[in-house]
Amino acid sequence: MKTYCLVIDDDNQKDYFETNIQKVLHNDHIELVPIYIETKDRVYMKRDHSGFDKLLIEKTCLKAIEEHNCTIIVSDYQISTDKDDFNGLDILSDIADKYPHLYLVLYSGAQIEDAIKKVIKSLSDTIPENQEKMSEQQIMDAINQLRKTSCINELIKGKGYAGAVIKYIRSSSLPLQQKFLSQLKDEYPDMKFMSCYPPFTGWKLKDIGDQIEKQTPQGCDFQQALIEQTISYMIDINND
Repeated sequence: MKTYCLVIDDDNQKDYFETNIQKVLHNDHIELVPIYIETKDRVYMKRDHSGFDKLLIEKTCLKAIEEHNCTIIVSDYQISTDKDDFNGLDILSDIADKYPHLYLVLYSGAQIEDAIKKVIKSLSDTIPENQEKMSEQQIMDAINQLRKTSCINELIKGKGYAGAVIKYIRSSSLPLQQKFLSQLKDEYPDMKFMSCYPPFTGWKLKDIGDQIEKQTPQGCDFQQALIEQTISYMIDINND
């Protein structure tokens, strides 16, 4: 079962990801596939060359997440030029609005203090000094700034985000899922599913594993049915 990670950076992260993440997880028999969004690619440049198109970058990220069922997103903080008015935190915040279940990691190749100062400044700018009462709009602006930071699961100083990714993947249920699917597809591929669950009766386990891995409606239904049958079996043997 392939697990996907979206990598958002203005620089090429291929060598770093392969060496520090994929090879390490491969030893655990975990296949983590990266999807790279290199934000300074000319394809994301505005037509008037005034900077890079935030909406197009977000659209590309959301499409990749939907198509590949990504489970973790990592992004550099500084992903644009001085001409642009957005950063990695803005992108992750917008992603979190649509996919709140994803694990989000923000890192900064420059001094992380600079990124933190910018976040604090953006918050303080919404609350002018010597103002006893905030306006409704100022309250909403402050809440939005706080929401952006609260969506981040990990904040990493420097480019070394490999540890955060590996820790999350190893601590999740993904390794167990991959082992389960590997057994269905590789160890018992020709065994047929004989059960009271009609939609999959007579299917080979390899084909069922393929359905689950692709996250098809049938595969999701089967997962639910498998859980229900397992619980029923546990109750039956406990009663015996």
